[in-house]
Amino acid sequence: MKHFFKRFLLCLLMLLQLHVTALAQFNYFNLPPGRKHASMPFTNRDNLVVIDVLLNDSLPVKLMLDSGVEGVIITDQVAGNYFSGWCIRSYMLSAPGTPDLLDACITRPVKMKVSNLQPMFSNLIVLSEDYFSLDQYIGAPVHGLIGIEKFSQLAITTDYDRSVIRFTRPEEFKPSARAAIIPLSINRGKPYMTSRIALDDGSIRDVWLMIDSGANHPILLEYDSLDGYLPKKSLDAVIGKGLAGNIHGSFARLNWMMLGNFRLDNPICSFTSTYYPGNLATRLHRNGTLGAGALSRFRVTFDYTGNRMILEKGGKFKKKFEYNMSGVIFRALGRGFSIFEVNEVIPGSPGSEAGIKPGDILMSVNGKPVFGLDLGELNHILSEKHGAVITMTFSRDGMEQRVRIILRRLI
Repeated sequence: MKHFFKRFLLCLLMLLQLHVTALAQFNYFNLPPGRKHASMPFTNRDNLVVIDVLLNDSLPVKLMLDSGVEGVIITDQVAGNYFSGWCIRSYMLSAPGTPDLLDACITRPVKMKVSNLQPMFSNLIVLSEDYFSLDQYIGAPVHGLIGIEKFSQLAITTDYDRSVIRFTRPEEFKPSARAAIIPLSINRGKPYMTSRIALDDGSIRDVWLMIDSGANHPILLEYDSLDGYLPKKSLDAVIGKGLAGNIHGSFARLNWMMLGNFRLDNPICSFTSTYYPGNLATRLHRNGTLGAGALSRFRVTFDYTGNRMILEKGGKFKKKFEYNMSGVIFRALGRGFSIFEVNEVIPGSPGSEAGIKPGDILMSVNGKPVFGLDLGELNHILSEKHGAVITMTFSRDGMEQRVRIILRRLI
């Protein structure tokens, strides 16, 4: 009888374990049984999508939802230290902006919970250093990145106008009659598509693009894939921030870009030779990337099960593409990310002509203290209107300096 009770208890425990495992999926999120769809809010940071994720039922983190990465990458050192004892092997990670590999480790599977989806288990890639400083350039806490491929069992719709994500079972998703349905090729969890563009020399090309929702440029093209093309008018600058640091290049305008049957006029294009240095074949012969600066003009659905992206016009579809008209690039520091330090000043820009220098701390804009502004709002002020007069007060070496600049289009 005693042995029978032990065997009964062991079977009961095994059944309970199977039940718990059945409630959580390995590698991919899904809807609970019986649910056809679900929605959740997200935080929109200058068109970058940040979602709340709970790790191991105990550690809440904020992760950027990014179609340009595979898996889950933890960049924040505090969150990374939490999992230091979970690493099972070292890992070398390639990243935009450098040919070098970054040190990281892969953890054993970690339980992950997102909103009211079923939990799932996935390994984490934990960086040994915070190479990116994501939060400083987004202006809010961000602990890492999560690839859209983790939701690949669902149709995932990002509504940038309402800051809402909707998850739908693929068989239940019905595109609207006015939507553009774009075929995708999925490679290692990353989506690729063809777009037709008109360059400023009048030539028209079909380009092969990786869709990178974690980058806020509209489109980026890599010089070594363009057969010697150079834009007629461009602006040299730091065009972005990769996991390995600043990405140098230039900005120029395309005449237009087609996404399915939708045409975007005069988009700002980033050009670089250093996004992913190396052999073109290692980049799957892509010409560049399509970023959130273009995607955010639509309601965007990724349906990996059908190898397609569905675009519907959003509220910003007709908005002009603009770049920072001051030439002053800030990063956000401090506990509340409300200390704005000048990170870069573009030569020949209004900011440069006014004597603004890297390291200056912004105190006020148009007479109003910047405390309470976020980085996206500040960037909007500096990009909104050609000819607008902006007054700014800076602190430099303990002294306050007031400058007046007139915004103008640099590209």
